[in-house]
Amino acid sequence: MTELPSSPPPTVQDVLDKIEREWEALQKVLSNLEADQMTEPGEGGWSTKDELAHLAAWARGLAALVRKQRRYPPMGLPDDAAPHSYGIERMNQLIYERKRDLPLGDVLAELQEAHRDAIAAVSELSDDDLLRPYDDFQPQDRRPDGHTPILWRIAGNTYGHYAEHRETIERLWSKE
Repeated sequence: MTELPSSPPPTVQDVLDKIEREWEALQKVLSNLEADQMTEPGEGGWSTKDELAHLAAWARGLAALVRKQRRYPPMGLPDDAAPHSYGIERMNQLIYERKRDLPLGDVLAELQEAHRDAIAAVSELSDDDLLRPYDDFQPQDRRPDGHTPILWRIAGNTYGHYAEHRETIERLWSKE
């Protein structure tokens, strides 16, 4: 298990600020791309549009998670899908298969809405909630890593995820 930093824990506002900074950085990268660039497959087969559909699905799942709702159906996954039973790669593949034929405009709209939903859900938390364990939010889905703070899921499904995929998109289009 990774240790939490010894500095004061972040506040919900700190987390919201990080989410917005990474969201804005992602939007800046996207604003420099044409529609045909967003739909052209990259090295791994995923297009920028696919990366964005993936981000939207995980943001939707996060919003459900922090609201103590089942997180996988809003992602377009079966109710029993979970990283410890399906595996992340299989979950991501299912999301890709279900979303790859959506028009770019639909994916962009869903990403915007999913981001707003994630922001709204995180805004509903208290500062103390950030350090509560995953299993407090999804008791029906006990996990081997369920003791880790929900903050880690928030980071991994918002600002950390946005940064990871922004960098992937930047690498894809910096080769031109």
